[in-house]
Amino acid sequence: MALVAAGENPDVDYLKSASGVSATDYEAPILALTAAGKDPRTFPNENLIQKLKSFYASNQIGDVSILNDDIFGILALLSAGEAANDAVVQGAKNFVLQNQNADGGWSFAIGSASDTNMTAMAIMALLETGLPKTDLAIAKAIGYLKGAQNTDGGFPYDPESPWGTASDASSDAWVIAAINRLGEKPEDWTKNGHNPREHLLTLQNSAGYFHYQEGTSEDSFSPVTTSYALIALTGKHYPVAKISGPIIPEVSFKLEGQSAVICEGDIAAVNPLELVRSASVVCGFTYHIQDTSFGPYLDQIGNDKAEGTNGWLYAVNFLLPNVGAADYELKDGDYVLWHYGNFNWQPLNTKIDLSAKVVGSGGGSENNQNPGGNTAALNVSIPGSGGSLDFGDLSGGASKIKTVNLTNQGNTALYVESAVTGDDFFRDYIQINSASWRSFSTNLNIGESENEEIKLQLPASYANLGVKSGALIFWGTPAQ
Repeated sequence: MALVAAGENPDVDYLKSASGVSATDYEAPILALTAAGKDPRTFPNENLIQKLKSFYASNQIGDVSILNDDIFGILALLSAGEAANDAVVQGAKNFVLQNQNADGGWSFAIGSASDTNMTAMAIMALLETGLPKTDLAIAKAIGYLKGAQNTDGGFPYDPESPWGTASDASSDAWVIAAINRLGEKPEDWTKNGHNPREHLLTLQNSAGYFHYQEGTSEDSFSPVTTSYALIALTGKHYPVAKISGPIIPEVSFKLEGQSAVICEGDIAAVNPLELVRSASVVCGFTYHIQDTSFGPYLDQIGNDKAEGTNGWLYAVNFLLPNVGAADYELKDGDYVLWHYGNFNWQPLNTKIDLSAKVVGSGGGSENNQNPGGNTAALNVSIPGSGGSLDFGDLSGGASKIKTVNLTNQGNTALYVESAVTGDDFFRDYIQINSASWRSFSTNLNIGESENEEIKLQLPASYANLGVKSGALIFWGTPAQ
């Protein structure tokens, strides 16, 4: 990181084999790789972002007794282009905020005295998540640092330590980095006529390295101390550099528990397992992911825990993938259903192709029934539309209405709901019976049939013209 800050182009091939047993083992390599412009997901032999996120539990990263891994975890993830609203980032952010000491500072371990190093790093991490400089937590932290500054302009590790409060190069450097991130100048942080940059430079040896404190000599940590100083003195902060993350698809989802819907809506997620993590932040439910020899396994959401032949299953666009939830790559417009039930569960559904503007009809409707069973059957027909709904040409403020007929052709009563996949054009503006498709449900007794009004209503301001396609899916479960 220091070499990059100084304009060098270091060789980071040695980080291809980065590994570890703790969250912090992955955080430093991630920050180093992103500083060098490398993607920690693909440049190393294993996905370091995925590995770091595997240490997320109890709404925090790594060891629940320390804050260090949460602070650096935030910096590492955001340096790699993870979104600020990512569930792991948000969980760690909240954990850090909840554990700010009364004096405004933060400590390495929860319950310990504040120190300037962790406080400086926490300021940078929280600013990266989007907290403004004027936020109360940031303002209190700045106040703590200014109160900790020594009369020589430098900073001690702990201004109240019984083992000494002399200024040191590492503390100077980390606070200067935070000052840089705040958009301020070290020269403006003056005490008794001295500032932290001035003090830090007094600790540089003629050979180039930085002493830890006045009167100390070169030791095994001198290269690290010098690296901290170089990052600070070049005007940089943490993360030293960031890369663009992968484009995260927007999907619709529903988490269907044993007795109630736990959460539903739209969310950005790369896979169905990450969707659960992100949705937990939005809806506030708890979950548990078990590490197994086959990969991560979601065994509990809320009070619904896998036991016996019941557990959590996921479907994408009402098909059950043959890969684990962490390995399925979602696409824009997918519909993800997490369902708690028997492991032989299959979603019963019927799909209608949607089109608008210049898209012609195609594909028709599909009827997917429970394999090997004839007790449940849901059929859809579209009077006069040839098996698909083509809304033709529309402009802002326009609306069109179509009709579909649902029929229960099985020998068990059905509870029917709906889902929309494909372009957000349809996901945002399709209505069923004058309400959002998300709120649609109906009960169909054996042999019963009913018509549903499908309306596409565009706001007057809508101007994103072009070809649109998607699917309207009606899916049913045997009524209780």
